[in-house]
Amino acid sequence: MKSVLVGEKGYVVADLDLPAPGPGEVLVKMLACGLCGTDVEKLEGRYKGSKPVIGHEAAGLVAAVGEGVTGLRVGELVVPHHHVNCGKCYYCLKDSPTMCPSYREYNFIPGGFSEYFIVPRYIVERGGIHKPPQHLDPLHACLTEPTACILRALDRASAHNPKSYAVIGLGAIGLTFIQILKWRGIERIVGLDINPLRVEAAEKYGATALNPTLRDPLSEVKEMTDGRGVDVAVVAAGSPAALAQAIRLTRRGGLVLLFAIPPHGSTLQHDISDLIVREVSIIPSNAATDIEMREALNLISNKIIDVEGLITHRYEIDKFGEALHTFKSGNGIKIVLTP
Repeated sequence: MKSVLVGEKGYVVADLDLPAPGPGEVLVKMLACGLCGTDVEKLEGRYKGSKPVIGHEAAGLVAAVGEGVTGLRVGELVVPHHHVNCGKCYYCLKDSPTMCPSYREYNFIPGGFSEYFIVPRYIVERGGIHKPPQHLDPLHACLTEPTACILRALDRASAHNPKSYAVIGLGAIGLTFIQILKWRGIERIVGLDINPLRVEAAEKYGATALNPTLRDPLSEVKEMTDGRGVDVAVVAAGSPAALAQAIRLTRRGGLVLLFAIPPHGSTLQHDISDLIVREVSIIPSNAATDIEMREALNLISNKIIDVEGLITHRYEIDKFGEALHTFKSGNGIKIVLTP
């Protein structure tokens, strides 16, 4: 089988033997797997938050089940979650499930960019394999995990009861943020990106979209918010500059939701005293649990989120280099790999 793996100098497309599931494991035939920014950062050595396994936004068919696996049938469409928490440790009990020491111990084997991959027993036993409606397009189903991460991030910001948002970075993540916010009844949403394709998409989904190289975002946002700034600024672009911009756009007492992951070793170029004087909070949000996975799958299955409109490019596994080039060029929105 073909599989894209992290190599010494980037990626390699390897020919591997078809794995057989051991006790408690499930073999999945991949039908679609989204390319995430963290995959690219892992290939470039810029992301060290988890093991160097790429491909986690996957959907596919159950190809075989190991001894002791129940509730799954060969041929069923499934959306497995690549990380699950234990539910019993200090972090889980303190409402920090994605900080669970076991959360990042397990991954798809050898990764989601494979014609087939194994879901480890630990994930299977903890309910990490989700069954969507069987008619759901796998290309849509594979966007469950990033949507779940967005839902958890918004929940972390909900205590502030925000009424206005700025979303910085209008890739698939930023555009999904906008769609969910509109569905939740938020009327004032400002989107920022320098890519005309993404600015246009944000406007389609109901945001006021700005190109910060053409219009001053701070003056525009203040004009829209009676001079205050937004309640919440979402950082959906993985750069320190995006974080600094988010802080500037946030009102006094407001919140910056740090979602996209900047390269390892990045530093914040901003006057820290400003955060204190204006009481701007920064809340990071990383990953999701199976609670959000189920909620995300429901939103996608019921077409509350337009995932089809986000997918601009599809590539087969052996065309991974082209997919990577498209990602880096910024000419697409969401790129999906297929067998």
